[in-house]
Amino acid sequence: MHYDARPDLIKPKDEPFNKEYFDSCLSNNKVKIFVCEQDGEILGHCITKTLEYTNHHIYYDMTILEIDDLCVDKKARGKNVGRQLFEKARAHAKEIGATRMELTVWGFNENARQFYEHLGMVEKVCRMEMLVN
Repeated sequence: MHYDARPDLIKPKDEPFNKEYFDSCLSNNKVKIFVCEQDGEILGHCITKTLEYTNHHIYYDMTILEIDDLCVDKKARGKNVGRQLFEKARAHAKEIGATRMELTVWGFNENARQFYEHLGMVEKVCRMEMLVN
């Protein structure tokens, strides 16, 4: 979907990420990966990253749990897999003392935006772009 909407930015690929990226996530203590599986088949995953601000020049001291990637297999959509992964991430946020959760949604991905809004998330910033010719 992302490649179809933004082939100028996104490389075409069959898998959401490669082994090297997955290995780097596993070796990073600020990253936590949750998966939803049924009968040995992975139906979805959620990759989170802990962001900590201490003595920042703008922000108060805080811990944020960022959802870096939440992906549900097409055949598992509409079966609460995304909600379960999101709630697992929220529980982890509470465990680590995060005061908030954040994520990025692409402008073209209206379904994801509606999903996250339904779960209680609200828009914080709007990231804009312009091509330089």
